[in-house]
Amino acid sequence: MKRAFTLVCLFSLLFIPNIRAQFEGTVGIGLHAGYGAEINSVGGGAHIHYYYTNQVRFAPSFTYFIERKDSHMWMADADAHYILPVSVSASLYPIGGLQYSRWALDAAPEGESRLPAQIDHRLGLNMGLGLQHDIGYRVRANYELKYQFIRDHSQMVFMAGFGFWF
Repeated sequence: MKRAFTLVCLFSLLFIPNIRAQFEGTVGIGLHAGYGAEINSVGGGAHIHYYYTNQVRFAPSFTYFIERKDSHMWMADADAHYILPVSVSASLYPIGGLQYSRWALDAAPEGESRLPAQIDHRLGLNMGLGLQHDIGYRVRANYELKYQFIRDHSQMVFMAGFGFWF
């Protein structure tokens, strides 16, 4: 009897990792707002979170920054997050990914003539850190601070958002 009990206890230990929440294959959508240091403007956009595994999440997003001092930009990010739980409802995650942005400097009057608009399309890299907090059932808030390595336009970006996952 002791042997059977011991075997059942040891066998049940194999299932402990499966007791925690399973996110693999789930998808989340959300909205975010933020501030870009180089563009010196606020912006907003949408993001999607796809859990490839319980720890690895892919997060494409689109953000548009409003016009300020005759310049504006938009960016599309393709980031990956590695989820590190710190409590039942909070997780930290390092951010790494690719970024594509379009920077536009509108034409400004110079004497009698106008200068043509300057438009830059840039590829870049994202690196940063994020914090996710579960607010309620399937509702999350996230905060991200990342540095974007972009030729001639590198910047620090802070984003805060919320989303729902299915």
